[in-house]
Order: sequence, then C-alpha cells, then structure tokens
Amino acid sequence: MPTKSPLTPVVDKTVAQHNALINARFSFVPLEMRLFISLLTRIEPGDEQFREHFVPMAEIIHERTGGSAYEEVKQMCNNITSRRLYIEKLVDTQQGARKRSKKPDFEFIPLMAKAAYESDRGGVVASFNPLIMPYLLQLRESGNFTLAQLEQLNKLKSFYSYRIYWLLKEYATFKERTITIAQLRFLLDLQEGEYPRFNNLRTRILDKAQDEMQQTDMPFTYELQKQGKVVSEVKFLLAAPDEATVMPTKSPLSEAPAWTQTLAEIGVGKRSLAVISRQLKAGEYDIDYIAYVVRIIGGQFRKGKIKKPAGAVYKALIEKYLFTDYQQAKATAATKKPTAEEPTATLEVAFRLSEVQAMYDNPGPYAQRHKRADTFEQHLQQVYLQDGFVLEQRDGTQWLVKHGVG
Repeated sequence: MPTKSPLTPVVDKTVAQHNALINARFSFVPLEMRLFISLLTRIEPGDEQFREHFVPMAEIIHERTGGSAYEEVKQMCNNITSRRLYIEKLVDTQQGARKRSKKPDFEFIPLMAKAAYESDRGGVVASFNPLIMPYLLQLRESGNFTLAQLEQLNKLKSFYSYRIYWLLKEYATFKERTITIAQLRFLLDLQEGEYPRFNNLRTRILDKAQDEMQQTDMPFTYELQKQGKVVSEVKFLLAAPDEATVMPTKSPLSEAPAWTQTLAEIGVGKRSLAVISRQLKAGEYDIDYIAYVVRIIGGQFRKGKIKKPAGAVYKALIEKYLFTDYQQAKATAATKKPTAEEPTATLEVAFRLSEVQAMYDNPGPYAQRHKRADTFEQHLQQVYLQDGFVLEQRDGTQWLVKHGVG
C-alpha cells in the first residue's frame, strides 16, 4: 500500500522566530537559507531541546542533481557551521520569561551545532546550536515572536528577500516599518564594500525583494527619506489586509466594549483590536491590564518618550512586556487596607479623565474613518457613562471608573 512520500512539502506549516533573531545580524547563501528553513519547520511548539534532523537533498537543491550539486551541499555544510549570529542578549526574569532590554548587549553565537552531508542517505544531518534555544524554542512562554507560513517562505529565492520578509512580517500589524540605511546594512550583514552606491542596493536588494514578495502575503511598496541629497531611511509600506473579515460588521464600534473604543481612539486598528480580543478571551490577561497599559503608555507619550502611542499600546499588550509590572502593582494594591473612601471591589477598569480628554482632543488616524461626538461631554456620555463608568475623585485627580468588571 503506497505511503505518503517523506519529501512531500507541508505547505501549511507555521514557523516561528523570536523578534531578537529577526533583528540579528547574519547572512546566508541560498542553500544555507534552505537548510535553515528546513530545520525551522521541524521544530515543534513543545520542544524543549534541539534535536538532530535529517534533511533530504530535495529540500536543499531544487533545480539540479548530480555530482556538482552534491559537492555544493558538502561545501554548504562546511560553511554554515562557521556562521555566527550577532544577536542581542535576552534578560531572564524572575518568572522565567526571556525579555528584550531597552539597551541590549550583543554577542556572537554560532548558529549550528552540526551540519554533515551523508551520501548514503542522500541528505544532510544537522542541528542548531543549543545557545540559540531562547530564540527558537518555547516562544509562547516568553512572547515577543513572529509567525510565518512555510508556503510563503518557499516563494522567496533571495536571502535578502527572506530577511526583508521577516523584518516586515514582524511589523505586519502596524502596516509600515521605517529602517535607516545604516540599520538595513547592519541587519543584512552588508560589508563596507558591498553596494556602496545606494542605487545598486536599491536595484539588487530592495527592488528584487519587492518583486519576489509581491507573490507572498507580504507585498510592499517603499518610500525613500532623504537628508539633503542622501537617502537616509527606507519606509516600507505594507498592503492593508481585508479588515472587513477581521471584525464582523454586526458588531459596530458603537456597540463595542469601552476598552475597544478607548484603544480605537488612540489609533489602534481593527485588525489589532481583534488580536487583543482573542487574547482577552484566551485569558492571557484581564481587562485591567489594558487600562494599566493605556495609563503607562499615555504618561510616556505626554512626556515625549514615544511618538506613536497606538503602536506602543498594541506592542505592550500582545507582547505583555508590562505584565510583570502590572501584577506587582496589583499585588501591592491588594495588600492595602480599604478605607471608608476606598471601594473594596477587586475588579475595576479605571482611566484618568485627563488621558481620556487627551485622546479625544488628539484622536489619531482612526477618528478619520469613524464619526465621533461633537463635544467631549457627549463623548463621555456615549462611550463611558452609558457603559457603566462613573466619575470619581482620587488623590485630587478625576477618574472614570467601572466597578465589578467580570
């Protein structure tokens, strides 16, 4: 009875990388890139250690067979074992998570523990270096990772297209990413003498990647930012997804929960709201965490520490990098003895009135697509007071508070 060929590609396979690995400095030739992808597809979500895997020649050499192809694979095995990543070091937290630092240190790490061509089996036996386990294994526990479909990666031929694909995939929700020319050269591991003229880099790398990625789920256009006559940055613009399929039209914004409207006013898009909603339903955090993030990011925005509050809020929610601080604040609040003026309810959502006012006065791009109240007083009534929020005075500051949130 015929069985399924082991060489049959699994086109719907999902692979993942930590965002620190996506933004590391390294380079491959095409054969090395294919072996790297093949090993990624063999990682299972529950893996706690790297295993040795056999990769058939058909996954590495697509176009040719014969002696010259085998010699190239042998040479590739020799070369890839000397490849090193220049990557930021992750910080271990008390909860066992692995977080990125605001001012990271970088280190060189060998990529492979083994890569050997075995002629009798017709393929390569290879395994990753255990030192890069934090960047490829147990990613859901630590957060800060990006997913991609093997079917999409297999459409890419150039290593530079592959790297740009992941760099943009990380920012898919934000629909754009700006990278300086210096950063781009760093990320693509371009040496000082490679593509010294920008026009060559544009033709050989940017335009080629744009052409290859046009057939993937990450088509893009780009704009060049200049300082004087010199190109200093590339602004990648991603094609907008079909947002109509993300949020059902039967749940208009006016009927959405208050947290949805609050984030929408900051500028968080529909697709991002749907991701946050799924995380809430999955119990990854509670609604109080959203209020905490909005409060912290709002303070940073007013101080000029961040320029795009919508992106910062979304990132803090999906990556949960403020969750530990939130839990500590919650635990501290729980140890306080309630007073006559202090409500004893343990679950509430609270927003500073001044922050809500600031979001109303500076609604961002989202308000351009949705009608809002003519006055701030009407806005308070329609969005908050009507939904059960009340105005409270706390330490001389007015708050919008909703008690007994389940």
